[in-house]
Amino acid sequence: MTGTGHTVEYFAAIGWGQWFRFLTGVLDIVGVALLFVPQWTCYGATLLACSVGTGTLISVTVLRGDPTWGSGSPEIMVVFPLGLTLLAALLAWLTRPHRVNVLETACDTHAAPPD
Repeated sequence: MTGTGHTVEYFAAIGWGQWFRFLTGVLDIVGVALLFVPQWTCYGATLLACSVGTGTLISVTVLRGDPTWGSGSPEIMVVFPLGLTLLAALLAWLTRPHRVNVLETACDTHAAPPD
């Protein structure tokens, strides 16, 4: 949504004020920056999925009845942001940190005595 000519009007139609536009922009920039740090890619992708997903939900719920924004093509209002949300969620899933189960590891080391 950022970078379009009607961003101010779009966020005004949401009714939460322009602070939400700035917050969304900062979250998107932080999320993209985190994508480039391998240890933090999962968190950046999660942040982007939440940000774009929230925008998708707002478009579907809050702006659905708005004559200016709710009458737009479904591809722009729902399908495109939903696709981006799913891609970001997939990236977050694929790059998630793997946790080692400490109990299983401890049991495995004690199960077989060393030679």
